[in-house]
Amino acid sequence: MSISSFLKQKFSRPLFFPSHNRGKALPKILVQLLKEEPGLWDIPELPELGTPLSDIGLIKDSQDYFAKKFSANSCWFGVNGASGLLQSSILSMANPGEYILLPRNIHISIIKICIVANIIPIFFDLEFSEITGHYLPIKESWLKKILNSNVLNNIKISGIVLVNPHYQGYSSEIKPLVELCHRFEIPVLVDEAHGSYFLFCEDYGLPNSAVKAKADLVVHSLHKSLNGLTQTAMLWHQGNIIDKSKIANKINLLQTTSPNSLLIASCDESIKDWLEKDSLEEYKKRIREARNIYKELISRDVPLIKTNDPLKIILNTGSHGIDGFTADEFFYKKGVISELPEMMTLTFCLGFVEQTNFIDMFENLWKSLLSSIKERKDLQPIKPPFSLIQIPEISPSESLQRNSQKVNLNKSIGRISADIICPYPPGIPLAIPGERIEQERVDWLIKQGLMGENLLDFYINVLIT
Repeated sequence: MSISSFLKQKFSRPLFFPSHNRGKALPKILVQLLKEEPGLWDIPELPELGTPLSDIGLIKDSQDYFAKKFSANSCWFGVNGASGLLQSSILSMANPGEYILLPRNIHISIIKICIVANIIPIFFDLEFSEITGHYLPIKESWLKKILNSNVLNNIKISGIVLVNPHYQGYSSEIKPLVELCHRFEIPVLVDEAHGSYFLFCEDYGLPNSAVKAKADLVVHSLHKSLNGLTQTAMLWHQGNIIDKSKIANKINLLQTTSPNSLLIASCDESIKDWLEKDSLEEYKKRIREARNIYKELISRDVPLIKTNDPLKIILNTGSHGIDGFTADEFFYKKGVISELPEMMTLTFCLGFVEQTNFIDMFENLWKSLLSSIKERKDLQPIKPPFSLIQIPEISPSESLQRNSQKVNLNKSIGRISADIICPYPPGIPLAIPGERIEQERVDWLIKQGLMGENLLDFYINVLIT
């Protein structure tokens, strides 16, 4: 089968990203464009159009309009995904050899740019759920403990990244966190890839957007949590801590010189769609429906995990002795494709389309899964073995430049990693270059079972000492 042929395949329920649900919730104007002559939209950066970094053109006009609409200094469309704009943001906050503060659930794209630019990550741990195995949202008291830690004495922090909401939809009260960091004179980048639509629904019982909380930089994924095409994203800039021209220079450094015009149009239209009154009412209707789906499934004894994002349905498979990977395989065979399997849970993304007959379908599949699994596992979430604050012993950039050798994971104990261990999804690194691999971390990796069925045969690069 060719790639093109596979893309034509249909699933009974595509409950994964992008959130437009295989085109059903794309902005109407974009749908009309796609119905035109094939490839009509595939044009270069003509003067009338410009690019996200141009001084004139339709793209600049659109970005300026959105920035003014949301009282931001500036905003930029991105076509390298949220990853590209996160990386540009990091470069605008920190110079080579400087330190940046990161939570343990940081996306791998930020680790990669730290390696490339020789920026040193300082990790801080997060509270952990003994039920789901998920990291919990950050409380102000927890972040205050981090910022006041003796470990950070005499270290100048060039910036901090907050992930809010998390992949599964857990969200913090973001404004106090931003204000706390600013009191410490630390610029704040918020990875709000999974919470773009929060910006448009302040009056709808959803978490506040980091844009409204005045974070210095906020990155939105327009395909994960709005109705844009894959690879579309937005970067918002506020305040005067970070210079606008520096951000633009870093975007220019990383973003393609030939941005796809269809993706740019998708950025524009997916945001406009949420500003249009009738469309917004339809999306609010989807949010109401999602909340009703959750309530009804709970009433039918389907074990779900509550988070702050109603569009995420998180099945607590572990509560019945079934790991999320086994459950994912079962649902996949039934044509119901999830977004994120984990040890204790399986996450589905409802997206922005009406999910007809979802409740009965989901309940029946859950009951069918229960009856098909004869042997249940004793699943216990394992707390990640991280200290409250950890700094790699060697900079990740230097670690990749030094001589290394490949060894069995069990033989790596006490050695310094020259590898990134990072299952995707969710794209959260479990170990990075420069970190010493402790016995506890190896035990954790093996018990998690995230690296494959036979971890005894898993190999990792470590520094030659």
